[in-house]
Amino acid sequence: MSNNANHAQGADKPSLFQTIKPVLVLVAICVVAGTLLGLVHNVSEPVALARIEQEAQQTYAQLIPEASTFEEVPCDVEGCTGVLRGLDAQGAQVGTVVVAESKGYGGEVVLIVGFDDVGTVRNVAALADEETPGLGTKIEDESYIGQYIGKPAAALDAGSVDLISGATISSKAALAAFNIAVQAYSEVS
Repeated sequence: MSNNANHAQGADKPSLFQTIKPVLVLVAICVVAGTLLGLVHNVSEPVALARIEQEAQQTYAQLIPEASTFEEVPCDVEGCTGVLRGLDAQGAQVGTVVVAESKGYGGEVVLIVGFDDVGTVRNVAALADEETPGLGTKIEDESYIGQYIGKPAAALDAGSVDLISGATISSKAALAAFNIAVQAYSEVS
C-alpha cells in the first residue's frame, strides 16, 4: 500500500517543463517587447532630434532675424551649452547667440541670449520647463526677460534686475545663466 501512496503523490508533482514554462513565456514576452521598443526608438529618435534642432534654429532666427545661417563656435565656459555666430546671406557676422544654463528650483533654467554685432543684448528667450508652474515659469514671460534686452555684454548683479517675488531661486538662476552667456560672449568675441 505504501508503494501505491508514493506513486499517487508522484502523479501530483508537476514536471520540470511545467514548472519553468511560465518563466520561459515571460522571458519570451520580454525579449519581443524589448526588441520592438528598441526598433521604435531607432526609428523615432532621428525624427525627434531633427524636430528639436529645427525648433532651436527657429529660436535662434527669432533672436537674430538678420542671420540666414548659424555657425557653431567652441566655448569652454562652464554652464554654456552653445555659442553660435549668426551670419547674413553674404557670410558677414550679424550677431551671436549664446545658450547658457544654471540650476534653478526644479532643474536647469536655460537662457538663450542674442547679442548684436557690438555686444548689446538684442533678444532673450528663457526655458524653465522644470520650474514651478505659475511661479518659476514666470522667467519665460516678456515682463521678466525683457529687462535684459538692451543691456551691454556685462555681468549683472541681483540689484540690476527685478527678481520675481515668490520665485527668487528661478529668477536668480536666470540671472546666473545671463551672466554665463555674457562671459561666453566675451570669450568668443
